[in-house]
Amino acid sequence: MKIKLLSTLLLTLALGCFAAFAENEPTPLEKEMKAMNKSLRTLKKQAEDAAKKDENLALIATIKKSVEASAKLEPAETKKVPAAEKAAYLDKYKAQMTDLAKTYDELEAAIKDGKAEDVKKALVKLSDQKEKGHKDFAPDEK
Repeated sequence: MKIKLLSTLLLTLALGCFAAFAENEPTPLEKEMKAMNKSLRTLKKQAEDAAKKDENLALIATIKKSVEASAKLEPAETKKVPAAEKAAYLDKYKAQMTDLAKTYDELEAAIKDGKAEDVKKALVKLSDQKEKGHKDFAPDEK
């Protein structure tokens, strides 16, 4: 009897832990955004270094793949949006992702052309876009 009770208790605890772990699992969009952010942090540190031009262009290519993949996904907040507003919400998200991709194109061109001032402007623009996007589509983010 004690073994049955103990095994039932352990099984219940294990399932509870698994459920808690599953809730904290990052979404595909979060994974793409984290990959993008990691590359962007590196890029910000070295974007103006002409000696790292090829590395910077490779980082941008990686980021652009994440932007493209992210544009096909939906933010987790979508499930909280009323059905009548969902299409507009997703259109706004996709528009912001398109604008983000254009800014990365601008950054890529500035790096290719060695235009340090344009690189700085593009990085500032990217920071602004990131802040706005997170405010609009990930308001619970800490």
